[in-house]
Amino acid sequence: MPHVDIEPFEIEFVDRFGQKLKADVYLPKGKSGPVPVLLAASPYQKSLRHLPAHWMFASSEYGPIQLYLDEGYAYVILDLPGSGVSEGEWDPWSIAEGNSTHDAIEFIAAQDWSTGKIGMIGQSYFAMSQWNAARTRPPHLTTIVPYDGANDNYRDWMYHGGIPIQGFLGQWMLASVMYQHFAQGHDAFGGGRHKVIPSLINHPFDDDWWHERSPYWGLEKVDIPTFSIGVWGKGPLHLRGNFNGYEKVTGPKKLLVAEPDSFAGAQRLFDQTDFHREELLPWYDYHLKGIDNGVMDKPNVRYFVKNAGRYDAAETWPPAGVSPKTFFLSGAKSDLSLSLNDGTLQQSEPGDEANSTSWTYPDPLWMAGTTTIVNGRPDHTARINTYTTAPFSEENEFTGNGVLEIFASSDQTDFEVFCKLSLMPNGTNNAQKVTQGWLRASHRHEDPSLTRPMRPFHTHDREERVTPHDVVKLRVELLPMSVRVKPGDRLRLELTNADSTALDQPMIHWYGQKVGTDTYGITQNIPPASSFPARCRPDQCVGYQRALVIAAARQIVALKLWSVLSLRVASDLSN
Repeated sequence: MPHVDIEPFEIEFVDRFGQKLKADVYLPKGKSGPVPVLLAASPYQKSLRHLPAHWMFASSEYGPIQLYLDEGYAYVILDLPGSGVSEGEWDPWSIAEGNSTHDAIEFIAAQDWSTGKIGMIGQSYFAMSQWNAARTRPPHLTTIVPYDGANDNYRDWMYHGGIPIQGFLGQWMLASVMYQHFAQGHDAFGGGRHKVIPSLINHPFDDDWWHERSPYWGLEKVDIPTFSIGVWGKGPLHLRGNFNGYEKVTGPKKLLVAEPDSFAGAQRLFDQTDFHREELLPWYDYHLKGIDNGVMDKPNVRYFVKNAGRYDAAETWPPAGVSPKTFFLSGAKSDLSLSLNDGTLQQSEPGDEANSTSWTYPDPLWMAGTTTIVNGRPDHTARINTYTTAPFSEENEFTGNGVLEIFASSDQTDFEVFCKLSLMPNGTNNAQKVTQGWLRASHRHEDPSLTRPMRPFHTHDREERVTPHDVVKLRVELLPMSVRVKPGDRLRLELTNADSTALDQPMIHWYGQKVGTDTYGITQNIPPASSFPARCRPDQCVGYQRALVIAAARQIVALKLWSVLSLRVASDLSN
């Protein structure tokens, strides 16, 4: 059991909707006078605070409470409406839920044990609650530190590229919410919790319902100090939110992207006292206690560089001076990967060897999603499409955003693209994921006001079906990345239309009813990329397979000077 040296007392108040909400208050021992307050808000029941921060208890995401008590902070845990012992119906991330948290902040600020300076704290849902409360602008909310928290809930995790999540949704709702409430003696139908999954499924487009439940659309109103902390290992769930949240808020702000490369690692880091003492505590001390500790003198952006073992700093994201670096998809064999096509990823435009790749699904040899068994062992690429670089001759670093641009066709009226970029360390086949992305072809429409050259923003507000065998252009957003590629290392791009349930848990998607054949690429008469229309029939345009891998890249030169580049993945294909 996590150590806390005092027993909490319970408070209750009535929010603007007439709901009685309850919270537990932990006050520092021997306090004299009012203290600043850290508020953690979630649907995970304050009665379960005793559970350790372990992946078996994925919702235990409070951080080291005792540290903050020892440093003179009150720590308050709120049961959000419709959860735990609070009244109402649970409506995750809604503006109503944000307003209830707003009311909790103002109630706490008025208590005699509170200085009126309130910060928020916590991981995952606790972080999402911070974005949500902040957009309502509570007068006494002084700062937020959302660690590992989404805010565009349609795009960040529920409908990647318009494709619905399945694995995480069920696991999260059942294990962390429904079963835990039932185990604590609550009715399975209580708080309207049983309505959440049907509601999420019932809104397959990014409509007004989602905008009310995505704080992203109101973050420009957040002008309080914000320290956004992302974790590379939570890319398919929260990472995008930490970057976009940092970009949109308008007050003093910092961004940190931490090292852990897994869900469990992200949870362990947030439980570590040393991490809080080094990163979060100084931020709270400055903004809630007025201690001049130099925390605002740190660089605006810090991030861990994979395969380099170091943190780098910048004043912007991507770092200043980035420029596009393009990789092309070629049908030439790499003779490296046992895959459906064993293609090549190269920095020069492909010639006649850039023949098209067609494949049919579902593959009869898929066994765990796209993973199959070869010679008694799981093989994650044998039954998908891969494109692999030659060994790099010099060190490179790819840091920033990316996009996969691809011309593709199908014999169906819709199809999906799942892409993953991996690092292949020198002489090994031990793939380390760098970034990934997803897009449903019928969701390819982009918002020109929010799209950037390296970062497409899809509206997801309409369905534009494709005509079988017509070629369409897709631009797949890749998650932010940072990786060093050493001499001898390779990069590999994977393309398919489903997850490996062995590798991609828990963020696997609903496979749906996909049966068909898709084509990426064709060989003949390579025209300039600018000559390609956005959509054409096979008999109207000749084409080639042209793909770029996009990210921001740093290349070390002989004098150890840095030339900051950007890596881009694109594939222009027509036939």
